[in-house]
Amino acid sequence: MRILALHCDYVHYEPVAKEIKIAEDVEKKPIKIEEVLLLLTSIETNDNDETLSHALNEINRVIKEIGAKRVLVYPYAHLSNNLKKPSEALILLKKMYQELSKNIETYKAPFGWNKVFEIRVKGHPLAERLITA
Repeated sequence: MRILALHCDYVHYEPVAKEIKIAEDVEKKPIKIEEVLLLLTSIETNDNDETLSHALNEINRVIKEIGAKRVLVYPYAHLSNNLKKPSEALILLKKMYQELSKNIETYKAPFGWNKVFEIRVKGHPLAERLITA
């Protein structure tokens, strides 16, 4: 599992087109989330509940360090060339969302969609982190 965590002033994204058959059903409309920890997330072949647990521990550490108030789980296959099958990756992403939402305001971008997005990353030394599990 690879996660690029970016502490953002805002993330603005819009689903454009379904990329795969199992893409989640969503409305094609722009979404803007402010003051958010963006979690660009790739689920890799060997990832499982154990790697997810490790990643969640690291994410929660980052949340505390930067004082994040909300997170956005954003499927982002571009961080790896060793991706898990989409149906299995979606299960882990949903678990990630569910676990995070127990303790912090949590959003998720739709899985299986091409999306356009714009972000503004905060300008402090802890704003950009790579998490591998």
